[in-house]
Order: sequence, then C-alpha cells, then structure tokens
Amino acid sequence: MVDDHPVVCEGFSQLFEFVDGIDVVGTAGSGREGMERIDMLVPDVVLLDLHLPDDDGVTVARRIRARHPDVHVVIFTGGADPAEVRQAAVAGVDGVLLKTMPVGELIRAIRDVADGQEVVDRDLAGALCTPDAGDGKVPLSDRELDVLRLLAQGMTNKDVAANLFISRATVKSHIENILRKLEASDRAAAVAEGFRRGLLRA
Repeated sequence: MVDDHPVVCEGFSQLFEFVDGIDVVGTAGSGREGMERIDMLVPDVVLLDLHLPDDDGVTVARRIRARHPDVHVVIFTGGADPAEVRQAAVAGVDGVLLKTMPVGELIRAIRDVADGQEVVDRDLAGALCTPDAGDGKVPLSDRELDVLRLLAQGMTNKDVAANLFISRATVKSHIENILRKLEASDRAAAVAEGFRRGLLRA
C-alpha cells in the first residue's frame, strides 16, 4: 500500500490481517518510498493512492509498469475526476477503486486483480467509456496496445505471452479488455477497429 495518510495504511493493514490469502507485505507514504519498497518486495498487488506528496499515482504506476511488468497496480483513491481515471487506464493500471467502496467488494477486487482481471469501481466505470476530448478514442493501456499490435501481426496467445514475458492467462485477460473497450466481437474485429481508430498503423 502506497498512501500518504498513515491511518489509511494502518487501518487497511489491520483489516487484511483477518482476510485469508491477502497479506500486506509493506506500506509507504510517498512515491519514492513506494518504489523502494516495491523494488525490494516485488508484491503481487500494489494499492496506490492517486495523490501523493512527491508524485502523482499515474506517474508512479508507469514506473512500476516499466520495472515490474508482472506486478498488478490498482489506483486506490478517495476521489478522481474522469480525466484522471482515463490517465490511469492509459498508464496500464489494473484497476481504479474508491476508498469508500464496501470492504467485501474491495477484497473481491484485490483477488480478481491478482488473478489477472481488471477492476473499476462502478462509480468510476463511466469515465472509461467516455472518449478523450479531441481524438474520440477510448483509451487502451500501454500493455493492451502492445498486445493489440502483436495480434495485428497474427500472433497467438502463446506467442504474445512469450514476446511480452507474461503468462497466457494475462494475455487472455488483456484481450478480453481490448474487445470490451473497442466493442469488438473477436480478435480480427479488434485489430480492424484498432486501425480504424488510429491505434495501429499499417
């Protein structure tokens, strides 16, 4: 957990002590401290506040993605406007959750993320379906764009997994997200839509 409010880190750490399968291995109060802990611990999931004293959560998420592509990152915030949610999605986070969500849903969301799924708080979901101003594109994360480009080359899930050094289950999850975001029925339709929207180039 990376959050500059000690009561948040302490409170949720105590909460997760009573949850089977979820262990808080470290906490940090800033982006820099968070990266140091993540580099050392390489956790399965990072709950990352959007607003930190030294860096914004989106910037920290990009750093985590670059250094540890298999670490799942969830923006965990008290509030976010639609633009911030879209920025987080483009940064390649695995989810955006509000601190006000019910505890049971939070626990389920963390487990889903650990299994390779994307999670978005239902109160924020509409932001991801709103096109970015000026270009009309629904954003794909950096990793989803990587997967889409490889699909355009005719690669199988196994090929994509080997190329990006991720599991086939993760590839499958990315493809499901791509189909949903591009409103495509299958891989071929997603590639065609990618070209149409300018996400891919011939």
